[in-house]
Amino acid sequence: MKKQPDETTLTLWMDGELEGDELTRIEAWAQEHPEILAERDAVQAISARIKASIPSSVEPPYADFFNQRILRHIDDEPPVTVAPRKAGVWQNFGRWLALPVTAAAMALCFYVGTQVGENPTPASPVYTVAAAPTVYTPDGDVSADMFKSDDAGATVIVLEGLEDIPDDLEMVGEPTRGKPGQAGAVMVNSEMVF
Repeated sequence: MKKQPDETTLTLWMDGELEGDELTRIEAWAQEHPEILAERDAVQAISARIKASIPSSVEPPYADFFNQRILRHIDDEPPVTVAPRKAGVWQNFGRWLALPVTAAAMALCFYVGTQVGENPTPASPVYTVAAAPTVYTPDGDVSADMFKSDDAGATVIVLEGLEDIPDDLEMVGEPTRGKPGQAGAVMVNSEMVF
């Protein structure tokens, strides 16, 4: 057998429940897979320990006799019926009152929904405060400062605490051609071979 058997067949084989041609085929396949043989031996050892430590259950004597007596008692029981209760005055009043109360609640919800959609006029002018820009650095030893350079027309980020770039590191890049009046950005590619 060259093809691995399915899980069900392997499980039956490990439990010792296969017979005949299937058992012969699985045994031949398993000889080429020692890890499967070791797994089967472990499963059979655990099964033997469980059987040795847990007593087998004992069937009750005359099981059919007991089952027949239980069924007879079930048949002899009178059926349980629940008599409908008579509705009181307050229950009838509550049913009558439910429709107008529900309609009023729906009207109130509709009114509140139409009022929420309107734009309120602010009582005082709203001032927005711009948050100071921050730069995140994943290394705690590196600090970053950011400032706007009007001369370069760009935002500059200065990193302190990094190692110096080695002189022999090859960096390639050219300024990109942007719109007239804008400073170009430089794309740098660095490759380090270790």
